[in-house]
Amino acid sequence: MMKKVSLFIVACLAHLCSWGQTDSVSRDTLFEKAAEGLVRFYYDNHYYLVDKDCDFKSIERVSQFVVAKNAFHGEFKDFNSRGTVVLTGYHNQGAKEGLFSAYHPNGVLQWQVTFKDNKPVGDWKYYYPDGKPMLTVNFDNGTGLITSFWDRLGRQRVIEGDGSYEFKMPFEFYNEYGFPFFERKGRIRNGLPSGYWTTNMVDEKNKKVLFTEEVYDKNGMLTEGYNLFQDREYRIPLTIIPTQSFVNGERLISKPCTFDDYSGFNAYLSDRLNAAFAANPSFQNTEDEFSYRVTLDKQGEPELITLNQPLKTQALNKYLEMVVKDIPFYFPSLDEAGEPIEDALTVSGKLTISEAGVFNFHSLRIEREKQP
Repeated sequence: MMKKVSLFIVACLAHLCSWGQTDSVSRDTLFEKAAEGLVRFYYDNHYYLVDKDCDFKSIERVSQFVVAKNAFHGEFKDFNSRGTVVLTGYHNQGAKEGLFSAYHPNGVLQWQVTFKDNKPVGDWKYYYPDGKPMLTVNFDNGTGLITSFWDRLGRQRVIEGDGSYEFKMPFEFYNEYGFPFFERKGRIRNGLPSGYWTTNMVDEKNKKVLFTEEVYDKNGMLTEGYNLFQDREYRIPLTIIPTQSFVNGERLISKPCTFDDYSGFNAYLSDRLNAAFAANPSFQNTEDEFSYRVTLDKQGEPELITLNQPLKTQALNKYLEMVVKDIPFYFPSLDEAGEPIEDALTVSGKLTISEAGVFNFHSLRIEREKQP
């Protein structure tokens, strides 16, 4: 579950001069007053706000903050848990301006780009941890064009927007396929994907399994996309350039300090429920809550699922029960030694149905009986 905290931040920052932990903070310290009128914000590595004592806290930002505009202002620096600078930049009343520089954990420049009016301009240059060039994406025309690419052996594979491209990226959050990485491979023409492209799932031992096949036209537009795991066509492809989560930091969204929230598993459950329930005009303007109990074995496989709190709309409960019983895996609970154990989970959430009959399952939360 993620919480929008912008209004909360406005209220609290307005009283930073007399800052103190209060009941309205819900026991979470997401930011604190720093020296010289600055504010220190606490993030996980995906740039979601977390409590400063949370195990998943990995980034601290020190910056000015304009309460009236609910926005960062001036120069800022982000530090990792070892106190090493990982990102520097400048905001003008919330808009990114000027040079932004990110750094690998070893202090080597990771990427660098200039922003104007909150948009990247010119070349966005990426580098490997040893400092060698990796990728250049040009934004002169407003759309990112890959102009140069070097593989890990230092060979330039894309020159002036033309060549072959093969790049491995991590999944940011939980995926039901069980692979930590995916690899995009294909041709680049005039800075854009062209012709036949593939996506491979990649495990920790670099074993690859074909995941998708795609065809792009001369304008870089996807004309055919097929997911081999799901046996279906699609129209929106995975990214071909590194994603940057630092922009999440400007949205001021927090996450509870649980692994299910941090890993994105709760968001995955929401997405799975929303995908299963199509829009139905017979159900409109509904606010409801639900919960179910699931017992897990040590591998995280569910053994028994029962609805604790059914939906008030009885006609939906049979289908809800069918959908949750089709979820094949939950993260297992751990004992004090970090070993997986059998446990029982209570999954609760909310359902909002719009005037058009669109279902939105949200605010999911998992409580574990044997693990705090």
